[in-house]
Amino acid sequence: MNCQPKFIFLQLFLVALLLSSCHEKKQSAGIAKLFDRLADTEVVSEVDFAQGFDIYKAGGIAKLVIYKPQSNGDVLSTYFLVNRQTAEKYGASEGFVIVPLDSVAVFSGTQLNAMKNLGLLQKVVGVSEAAYILDQDIRERLADGRVTELAGNGNFYVERTLRLNPSVIFHSPYQANETNPLTATKIPMIPFFDFMENDPLGRAEWLKFTGLFFAKEAEAESQFNQIVAQYNYYKQIAAKVQQRPTVFSDKYFSGQWYVPGGQSYIAALFRDAGADYIWKDDTHNASFPLDYETVFSLAYDADYWRIVGSFGDEASYEFLIKEKPLYGHFKAFRKRRIIWCDAQETAYFEKSPLEPQRVLADFIKAFHPQLLPDYEPEYYFILP
Repeated sequence: MNCQPKFIFLQLFLVALLLSSCHEKKQSAGIAKLFDRLADTEVVSEVDFAQGFDIYKAGGIAKLVIYKPQSNGDVLSTYFLVNRQTAEKYGASEGFVIVPLDSVAVFSGTQLNAMKNLGLLQKVVGVSEAAYILDQDIRERLADGRVTELAGNGNFYVERTLRLNPSVIFHSPYQANETNPLTATKIPMIPFFDFMENDPLGRAEWLKFTGLFFAKEAEAESQFNQIVAQYNYYKQIAAKVQQRPTVFSDKYFSGQWYVPGGQSYIAALFRDAGADYIWKDDTHNASFPLDYETVFSLAYDADYWRIVGSFGDEASYEFLIKEKPLYGHFKAFRKRRIIWCDAQETAYFEKSPLEPQRVLADFIKAFHPQLLPDYEPEYYFILP
């Protein structure tokens, strides 16, 4: 028996396989090097306010860079978003995402609202914590089975997720290195850190992030530009005020009072609305705990008090004084100047991050009603 032909055939096959593998690696590496070769003047991020991500485009390819929160620009993940034809040209590679996506699971209300604003709810097949979703369209889709709950009460449903098999999962980890149990499904987990942005416009700019995955960049850009224009319009109105009333925020809970930091999202809104936030000089960019006595010593004489009512809260002074009689000692309580938001009634946590211009206008209406005499508040109003 002559084994030489078979041996030669095997050698040729291995050489061909090696060349094919090398070619694919070169092609895969080429898509990353495409951006590395470009000068800084040739590729500029399309992100203006957000700190959590950047978008670069070249050769019909979008490079999405996601940063670790509060890490001075350390990169957490990099993705290359391409259409199917481009993906075939460069070869499969880790970090490739073929867009537009066919389906997605979203694990926060703000992500859902971004999908809705871009007309993409039909792409949503999975959600988490369905009991707290207020959007009626999603609730109907949950009821008839078009949308499935994939996590609830701190539990993640791995088998259910595997059966559903969405193209990607948008999730919102509180820590960059947090491991989600659904990573076991091997479905791409895309971190979505909009809630970590301290600039109100930066938080809204994550609309562009969403649009990128569904070939909706132009629509997302258009909507965001309108948000920026309206926000700056209201900001300029408030910038003219001569007197800036003082304000503090939130309330006592389980032995502590979590106060928004001076560099936080809510502090920026107070500033832009023409108010003087009690903790404006603080360096925290998130809420931090204080005891009641400390808050009272600094905020007892503040002109306004902002509260977001949680589920079960009643919008009344009687409810607040019953909850904690000491609230009655604050000047803002005695003068009936509490700025209240009913989170359940307004879907505040779902909708407001993409409507910072409305939140800003609400605060201006509360602090300086003469500046917006005909404006009807969307989220916040002075508790009567």
